Amino acid sequence: MASTSRSRVRAAVLTGPMTIEVQSFARPQIDAHSALLAVEANGICGTDVHWRAAPTDVPRIIGHEVVGRLVDVGDQAAHLWQVGPGDRVAVEAGISCGACADCLAGYAQVCAASRSYGSNITTAVAPALWGGCAEYMYLAPGTTVTKLAAEVPADVAAGWFSPLANALDWLGPIGADVQPMDSVVVLGPGPQGLAACLVAKARGAGQVILVGLRRDAARLRAGLTLGADETLYADGDEPVLGAVQRLTGGAMADRLLDVSGSAASAALAPLLVRRRGTIAAASPISAAGDVGLPLAHLIWNQIRWQGVLSNRTVAARPAAALLAANVDRLLPLVTHRFGLSQTSAAIDTVSPSGGVADAIKVVVCPDHGGDS
Repeated sequence: MASTSRSRVRAAVLTGPMTIEVQSFARPQIDAHSALLAVEANGICGTDVHWRAAPTDVPRIIGHEVVGRLVDVGDQAAHLWQVGPGDRVAVEAGISCGACADCLAGYAQVCAASRSYGSNITTAVAPALWGGCAEYMYLAPGTTVTKLAAEVPADVAAGWFSPLANALDWLGPIGADVQPMDSVVVLGPGPQGLAACLVAKARGAGQVILVGLRRDAARLRAGLTLGADETLYADGDEPVLGAVQRLTGGAMADRLLDVSGSAASAALAPLLVRRRGTIAAASPISAAGDVGLPLAHLIWNQIRWQGVLSNRTVAARPAAALLAANVDRLLPLVTHRFGLSQTSAAIDTVSPSGGVADAIKVVVCPDHGGDS
């Protein structure tokens, strides 16, 4: 954790396409409704890969899967968030306006104000520290924080809190709505797909089938440690459609979560579920790769297709509990740790093109030994 005596704060700033620089900013003062977080770790996800390649809202400090300890907390913030100085917390990426229809309905992740840490607030907006790849991060009014158990290491929390919170929502009633003994297919064995395996089994799924590519062998093996019963190669010898039919005894899956970001997977998904089955789709596909949904198949088979995005605040505390209960299983899956000055290398590690084959979850730790 960064020294609390520093007057300047170092941060990894995205300044243009494929360009990240470490810059220095003034340590901000807080008011009654805000707080200052000493960042311990920030998880890197696939979104960071896309944002670095085609950035908007620059310069900005990147990082939106943030865990740290509260240093300064305003009185009102402490009361609202039920936290105090020294508490380790996970920070939700979205900042809620608290007044729009979505926020009032509990869907702050799609708030009309659309302000998010590490995503779309530049360093020109005071006090500049709006991202997790920094020694400190400013927590504005409207932030959601979740207190974490003391036994959960910061790097494990930064790596897995957000994927678990997402998976709890995406496999819950607003998403795929997994029920006891359901057969569940998960397309995509990245951290989000792996978290979904854990959550599916926690919800009582009878069978979990995880699908990836040959290059995902390490992640598929990790899936078996988190609850997947079977793993399949989408580019293997046996077509996925036939394999799912075989593994389900011809019944096909009850529920499916697509976190692959693949146009081919999006087109295949409706064929992998049974009549009246449910698909939750979380990974956006680029405009050039969009696929038309097979409406006739969806309609005639009464298949529910549900888009899902990030997580509601109500998923945060269950995610913290699930995280604490599974530290031993999740710790080995934080495979790479980088210092602040190595943020770009951290993103390279998870990139689909040129990434590290055995990388599962990658984190940036401001005080990591590789930093300068």
